[in-house]
Amino acid sequence: MSNTGNQYKLECSLHGHESDVRAVLPLSNDVVISAARDKTVRSWNRNKPNDFQEDRLYSGHTNYVNALAYLPPNEDHPNGLIVSSGAGKVIHVHDVDRPDEPVYTLIGHEKTVCSLAVTPSGDIISGSWDHTAIVWKNFQQAYVLRGHEEAVWSVLPVKEDVILTASADKTIKLWTNGKESRTFTGHTGVVRDLALVPGQGFVSCSADCTIRMWSFSGQTLLELVGHTNFVYSVAVLSTSEIISSGEDGTIRVWRDGDCVQTIQQPCLSVWCINALPNDDIVVGSSDGVVRIFTKATDRCADQETLKQFDDLVASHAIPSGQIGDIKKDDLPGEEALQVPGKKEGQVIMIRNGNTVEAHQWSTAAYEWQKVGEVVDAVGSDKKQTYKGKEYDYVFDIDISGDDQPGSMLKLPYNVTDNPYDTAQKFIWEHELSQGFLDQIANFITQNAKGVELGMSNTEYVDPYTGASRYTPGNRNASTSTSYSDPFTGIHHHLLNTKSVHMINMLGNRRICLQLDTHPKARCSQNSSTASLAALRQKLITTNGQLDSESALSPEQLEHVLSGVQFLQNPTASAHDQRNAIEAIAKMVTTWPVDLRFPGLDLLRLYALYQPAVLIASLADSDLEAFFRVWGNLNELSTAATPVNKTLETNYMLAVRTYVNLFGSDAGLEYIKSHQLSIYSLLLADGAWQSFKTKNFRLAIATLFLNFSVLATTSSLEEEGELLLVQNLIEYLKNESDEQNVYRAVVAIGTLVTQSSTSQEAAVAFDARVVLQAVSQQQKGQQISQAL
Repeated sequence: MSNTGNQYKLECSLHGHESDVRAVLPLSNDVVISAARDKTVRSWNRNKPNDFQEDRLYSGHTNYVNALAYLPPNEDHPNGLIVSSGAGKVIHVHDVDRPDEPVYTLIGHEKTVCSLAVTPSGDIISGSWDHTAIVWKNFQQAYVLRGHEEAVWSVLPVKEDVILTASADKTIKLWTNGKESRTFTGHTGVVRDLALVPGQGFVSCSADCTIRMWSFSGQTLLELVGHTNFVYSVAVLSTSEIISSGEDGTIRVWRDGDCVQTIQQPCLSVWCINALPNDDIVVGSSDGVVRIFTKATDRCADQETLKQFDDLVASHAIPSGQIGDIKKDDLPGEEALQVPGKKEGQVIMIRNGNTVEAHQWSTAAYEWQKVGEVVDAVGSDKKQTYKGKEYDYVFDIDISGDDQPGSMLKLPYNVTDNPYDTAQKFIWEHELSQGFLDQIANFITQNAKGVELGMSNTEYVDPYTGASRYTPGNRNASTSTSYSDPFTGIHHHLLNTKSVHMINMLGNRRICLQLDTHPKARCSQNSSTASLAALRQKLITTNGQLDSESALSPEQLEHVLSGVQFLQNPTASAHDQRNAIEAIAKMVTTWPVDLRFPGLDLLRLYALYQPAVLIASLADSDLEAFFRVWGNLNELSTAATPVNKTLETNYMLAVRTYVNLFGSDAGLEYIKSHQLSIYSLLLADGAWQSFKTKNFRLAIATLFLNFSVLATTSSLEEEGELLLVQNLIEYLKNESDEQNVYRAVVAIGTLVTQSSTSQEAAVAFDARVVLQAVSQQQKGQQISQAL
């Protein structure tokens, strides 16, 4: 069989998973199993010499799946068994030909099960974030391996009842008949994976960016250095070559201690790597794709597919935070590509016009190959482009009214401009009323200065306010010295807790978050909502335009208006507002969905001032069901539902309502007893990521923050903690606003200092890399102090 010049090339790309692929397992040369954060396990069958197609989807997991193992056919199970595990603490065992439900479910671990392996006799070994490994015989727990101080990231059977385990405590342990017999030390970071090297020993890979080969007597035989970030996975070919993958987005092939090939992938993280019996390589990546690489010419992809892959790699955006500070003017131009590289996989940066390109040296091809373009996230201190010109700010101005629903205009502004001149030009350009001049100029003045959490007593002005119309949550500036939250529409004090140094063991480098202040929402008793007068008139006008089935009766309308009056001075009277709340709820359930936001916003305020009455007034006291049905949030889980202003507004008001519940004892009790249903409504499936407005993202960030503060006094549900950390990491990957980033950083710092579950989740979701990127991109004083 001919080969591709002894170099691996793409064989095929398998698309189907909707999130990061965390485990890949070949059953043969023609069948591959994969598991992902989309909660699925999938099998892929070869349908062409150089392609596979999805065959089965195995159900049962309710959270992300990150480990796989395979039990070959035997007398009891002639089809063989697929073993899978993840964040649900349980291990599922499926018959290969019966994907609908597992034939066994193994329960014993207390936290995420992150590693699996099987012995030749059919024993199952599992490793977990609960710091233990369990040996299962005949699908029953046989014994537990206890001794690691952190999560057990990898388990590897050497022979019957002789097992290796690798841990986040940076050690590897050898166990014989359930007893610890040796500890291997040398790595300076989390040890992520293990693989046997027949006749020599075993290899390990680590967050310290190295791979080590060990003898079973404890000696380090070899150290492989070449990866530029965490090494997540390692495997050994039949040729004794070692293959590895990691956070630097590469696959590397090692022979006799040298890196002989580096294959850049079009993604940030290559989570897992494995070898087929024919020595083809299969990998799973953060872009949700399973890819297979081969040396065999007859299995190699065609030239068009190879070019598409190369183009995808070349166009891949590499965050500057992954590389460090780059001074574009100091970089060489394309002439640097004429100088040969010094070793396989060497990466250099060059300047090509206004673009910074990354090129990687290929020894086999004897050329530099473009592997991506370095990009910077647009932060609050970055220029933004509008109509081909760069500006310090580009504001969204909502001028929608009854005759212009959803009208949004862009207002570009540079800090050297006069706000009134800019406002006047904006009015002339869009033929707006001259009466808006002061309002727009004041908006520019206040928002161009930025908002510093806990330091400013100036009210933040909502970017959606453009005309004399009701906009949820907008208020007059307050003279109170307490901090006025720009999205809740209320005042709260920032309570100083003791200074907390959070040492987050997220890899080979320790990151210290200095959390001098944990912002915890506490509502003052003297707040008012300036927009309530406009809201009152809007309610009366809209109700009069509806048909009799949808409109409120005169009595119900009177109850609603009395509620508005109460909210204008909520501390003047403590009388029960049940009639008003029930009438508002009726309005929300009968009015057209795009007109419900005033009612939802009133309920948001009642969550602050009379939370117990609000909850008791709803059917079955179920706030989540109310929002899901009448706020139309059930559409969040429907992929076909387009993102629209109505859904975003209702979603944002739901988030704000829950944030306000944190401000009272009654609200906190509801939050604590309904954690999982709240997570399911607001955070599950990452629906919030589709909504990009500043107000919405600030609301989500503050929800994260409040849940983290709750963790300082109460235990959170473990599944909820995992969701919080996962969502926070995703949030920080794509957020540039300093205010929002600060809240998210404080939230994750608070969670990690309070809970080992959150610490381990932060490791699993690679918080270290994300926080490093944040520190590179955000230069504000608050964030610099927090990181």
